[in-house]
Amino acid sequence: MALKKDLKNDIHKFLKEKILKKIEDYDLSDEDSSKPFQYALFTKRGYLAKGFIHGCETALGNWHEQIAKIIAERNFKIAKKLQGSEKMHGKVTNRAQKIFENILSDLDSVKREPNHKKEAEEIFATSQNDKAYVNRIQTVDLYLKKENGDEIFFEIKGPKPNKNEMRAAKRDLLEIYAMKAKEGKKVKIYLGMYYNPYAPNEYQRWTCLKFFDKGKDFLIGKDFWDFLGNSGTYEDLIKIYEKVGEEIRPVLDEKFKKIIKIKTI
Repeated sequence: MALKKDLKNDIHKFLKEKILKKIEDYDLSDEDSSKPFQYALFTKRGYLAKGFIHGCETALGNWHEQIAKIIAERNFKIAKKLQGSEKMHGKVTNRAQKIFENILSDLDSVKREPNHKKEAEEIFATSQNDKAYVNRIQTVDLYLKKENGDEIFFEIKGPKPNKNEMRAAKRDLLEIYAMKAKEGKKVKIYLGMYYNPYAPNEYQRWTCLKFFDKGKDFLIGKDFWDFLGNSGTYEDLIKIYEKVGEEIRPVLDEKFKKIIKIKTI
């Protein structure tokens, strides 16, 4: 069993509370109080459902990230976001910075293909025996540390990012690797995504694949969730979301009825 019962309960409680709060706060603005053509096509309930789902889509990314942390806390010595006073501070050698900027430029112009092993070797080699460096600070979406001291750094993004987002994420991760390499440490860096929108086909968004080496410095869907938990974590998580969905539907239906009644008075 991937997720233990108490962890499943914690995730279920967290997700349900977030959805119920969204339902409680949901309403139509005065500008949206009358949509006769939309209502005629999709019904008032259908239109309300669309608005509610759209609102949740924006929040889901943050919820997923928090759930990822909840799961990782059970499987790693440390699992936290590095931000605010806990931002990551370090040094990057001038040579290493030049190398990873060149890597980014070459990936962007398709002069090279993503190869995490080669990129890491180049950055580590140029991070040693160089007294010239710059001080750097990074925010990390999810920092993990194992009992044996191994460190893992995640940038977490939605499944359909634009090219600029991916270039920035790649740069941040390479800089993080260079910061730790300056200390003589070899760490793991990953881009993480919650699900594959192209399933059952392979992930295919070029804006990501031109910068990241899938399976090496990029984990998506089942691979991402099972990395944080154990094998089967992804399937368990889908079941939790399904159960929460079943439980909140009557509450959501009642909310829609009240809104429709108010707007038609």
